[in-house]
Parts: sequence; C-alpha cells; structure tokens
Amino acid sequence: MSFINRKNLLTVALVIFFGLAGFFITRSWLARGEQSLERPSRKLQSLNQVTLQDSKGRDVPMSSYHGQPRILYLGYSHCPDMCPMALSNLSRAMRKEPELQKSVQTIFISVDPERDSPEQLGRYEKQFAPLRLAALSGAREEIEILATDLGARYEKAPATGNPSMGQYGVNHSLFFYFIDRENRLVATLPSGISPDAILDAVHQHLDP
Repeated sequence: MSFINRKNLLTVALVIFFGLAGFFITRSWLARGEQSLERPSRKLQSLNQVTLQDSKGRDVPMSSYHGQPRILYLGYSHCPDMCPMALSNLSRAMRKEPELQKSVQTIFISVDPERDSPEQLGRYEKQFAPLRLAALSGAREEIEILATDLGARYEKAPATGNPSMGQYGVNHSLFFYFIDRENRLVATLPSGISPDAILDAVHQHLDP
C-alpha cells in the first residue's frame, strides 16, 4: 500500500471518528437541553376557587375533581377546526385504552359562555362520544381566573366566513393541560398531538 493511500485511509478514519464523536456529544447535549426545558409542576390555586356550570346547568366546583387526574382543554363549540381536531384525537386516544376513562377525567371548558349554553354544551359532549367529556362554562370572571392560572389566553375575533363559526370567532390557546391528583399542572402540550402522544403523556405525567 502506497504512502498516499495510507494517508487517505487515515484521513477517512479520522473524519469518521470525529463525526461519530460529534454525533454522540450533540445527542447528549440535546438530551440535557430537553431536560432543562422541563418545567416543574405547580399548584393551580384557581381549582379551589372557580365554580362553573355543566351541560345540565348544575354548578360544578372545580375542586370537586380533586383526587382525579384530568386533561383540560379550553375552546368553544363554534370553533370550526382546532377544537374538533383536538377533542377527536383525545377521543381516539381513550378508545385505544378505554380503561383510562375510569381514572382520567377529560374536561372541555368553553371560553364563549354567551353562546355555549348548557344545552349547547350537552350537544357538544355527544359529538365526541364515547369520550367521557365534561363540557363546562360559566361566568366570564370565573373562566378568566382559571385561564390566567393555566397561562391560557383567549379573545374574540372577527368571523372568517365559515358558517359554523357564526357572527364571531374566538382566538384561544391551543393546549392540553394535564393536571394530577393534587391539582398540580404537570404538563402543557400542544393540542395537535396525536392520540399516541396523548397516551404517552398520560402515562408519563398522570400516573393513572
């Protein structure tokens, strides 16, 4: 083997070695970075303060869910796309592991109380059956307290021309809020995640 060939082989070997070393160093750094971005769980004080109404018009203190893992989603029934997609994925997740519905309560909180009457919420619950969905709404002041505590935002917006939206829309945060048995917010995940990702989050964060 000539000196030039040996030199070329050595160069290739060094490139491969440093390339692999860089890959593993980068992967380790990313893993540490992901861990550093995890937020510690925090207690939601609003869950002991807020009372909403269910689809039968009954008062429901949010404290009544204490001791039960929950997945909350804030939206409105006239939402033309994102809310139906999120709740459909949530329903599909629970169909994959139906036993979870005995331990994890799924809750939809409407930020459009003017239009989302108890009767409308009842129709909305049925839309996502067999998901055991509790659809709630209530006084705007109560909703605002809870939304602020969750870190959620919402505001009225002009209608886009979609007939299902009606006279106006509502821009709102697009997240699932995972709350454990002790009223701690343990995860905030994008509502566009897949059913499998929802199940992974349930098992990772809620310990059902």
